[in-house]
This record gives sequence, C-alpha cells and structure tokens, in this order.
Amino acid sequence: MLVRLKMALAFHMFAPVWQVSIRARFDFGPRDHAQFMGLVGLTYALSQGFIAKPLVRSFGDKVSRLLLLCILVLGGARPLALYTQSVGVVYACYVPMVIALGVMNTAITTAASRLAQKEQLGGFYGVMESVENVAGMVGPALGGLLARVDGFPATLAAVVCFYAAAFVLVALFFSTHVSGAAAAEAAA
Repeated sequence: MLVRLKMALAFHMFAPVWQVSIRARFDFGPRDHAQFMGLVGLTYALSQGFIAKPLVRSFGDKVSRLLLLCILVLGGARPLALYTQSVGVVYACYVPMVIALGVMNTAITTAASRLAQKEQLGGFYGVMESVENVAGMVGPALGGLLARVDGFPATLAAVVCFYAAAFVLVALFFSTHVSGAAAAEAAA
C-alpha cells in the first residue's frame, strides 16, 4: 500500500504542473486536451485490457522486475515530457508512461489480491482505493503549492523522489512481502 500511495502522490502532484506546462508550451486548448486525454484513455484501456496480463504472466514470480521497469519509465519520462518543446515528444513519452501505469496497477492488484482471503478481498481493495483517493485529494494541492513556492522544478523533484522511494520499496520488499507471501498463500 505504501508503494501505491507513493505512486498515486507522484501522479496527482504532477497533474497541476502538467496542465499549466502544456498550456504554456503548446497553447493547448479544449480540442488539444480532448485529443490528448483521448489518447491517454485509449492507451490505458489497451494497457490493462491487452498488454498487462501477458506481461504479468511472462514475468511470473519475478513481477517485481516488471514493477521496477514501470517505475523507471514513469519517473524517467515525466521530466522529458515536462521540459520538451516538441509536442510529438510529449506524445511519445506519454504512451509508454500510460502503458507502464496500467501494467503496474494490474501487477500490484494481481499480486495483492492473493494476500487476502476471499471474504476479506472487498475490505482489502477498499483500503487500497482509499489510499489512492487520499493521494488524489492531497497530491494536487501539494504539487500546486510546491510549484507556487519554487516553480516546476520543486514539484518535479518531489514527484521523482516519490518514484525513487517506490522503486526502493519494490526492490527491497515486494518480492518477499507481497509476491512471496502471495505465492506461499497460493501453495497452501
């Protein structure tokens, strides 16, 4: 859940800075936003519908490596997307970021679903969703506050730090505490 919290905070903190940035750099209007968000929505749906399941299966018990790759894509492409002067590069960055986000959410949910017993899954998912919802309330305010204090660099630094913290958590603990526990539960 801590990984989900950090990922959700990074996502939601970036949003207010992102909106201002694309408006300032590319004069994004309503039509541009609609096209961009349409691509994001389609890519996310495709990533969860067609890409995530085969990827999670192919990584098997090494799903933490897939998560680490997703975090690297998310944390590495955001600075490039934020500072590029090419709208084509923005789209080229966002497609793999959205795919990584969809794959990561599927991989975490799949692994975490094996942690709780069937009669506890509803409550377990409720707690996971509430963690993300709290980040959805706090993240934009925090991202906007940081941007107001020090501009885009402060918010971006905080976002990248949250991705780095999530990377460390996954690298150190996911295999043993989530994947390992899920595998042990499945074997029992």
